[in-house]
Amino acid sequence: MSLTELFLIPAICFFGGFFSTLAGLGGGLLVLATTSLFLPVSIVVPLNGVLILAGQITRVAQFYRHINWDITIPFIPGSMLGAALGTFVYFGLSEEIIASILGCVLLWFCWVPPSASTRNLAARIPFPFFWVGFAHTLLSTVTGAGVLFQSVMVNSKLGKDEFVATIAGTLLFMAIFKSMGYLAAGFDYSPYVGVIALSWIMGIIGTILAKFCLDSLPDTWFRLLVKTIISLFALRLFWKVGAYFWTSVL
Repeated sequence: MSLTELFLIPAICFFGGFFSTLAGLGGGLLVLATTSLFLPVSIVVPLNGVLILAGQITRVAQFYRHINWDITIPFIPGSMLGAALGTFVYFGLSEEIIASILGCVLLWFCWVPPSASTRNLAARIPFPFFWVGFAHTLLSTVTGAGVLFQSVMVNSKLGKDEFVATIAGTLLFMAIFKSMGYLAAGFDYSPYVGVIALSWIMGIIGTILAKFCLDSLPDTWFRLLVKTIISLFALRLFWKVGAYFWTSVL
């Protein structure tokens, strides 16, 4: 790893920690998308969760009393199962198929408010956030970044502090499970210890600074910001799929 990358990646993690705290998402995606410009995807995807881990721990410490445990507790075992299966799928499934499905699901959950019939259907599903945790972590492990959980939560009745806190609490466990899965599958993190340590420091600083900005952000603008970031992520997925098929045809 070059000296430029050694300092550039922690700087990216600073902004990643900032955006994750301000909007409840976007930081991991920012780190993933930016680092993939100069590192191989095979390294970026397993490394992503570890780079942002310290910022997630800091966010949980900041918002701990706002965490909705009714959502978080069933999410955790679902996330564990999703990480185990996702690590296996990661090495064999077409990324274009996953990206297409994920993009459609994100836009649907983000912009289509749940109707009375869909709420009644969801109420009949036992432990719904277990399955959300499973699906979100599976997609995140395969594609490197999942926003399914946030797109489900954005239309919930949680306030912005509860939203950020619950996302932080659940995704902290997800990041740990994913990293353990990649490690068990044979990924070697030792060459990246230096950049991981610097990224943790910068992620913590970015997370702390963003807390002050979140306190002054109106709830309406907060939800609009979340929906916009999710939509941009979905459009990026469609662009990636389109570019793949375009080059295949040519």
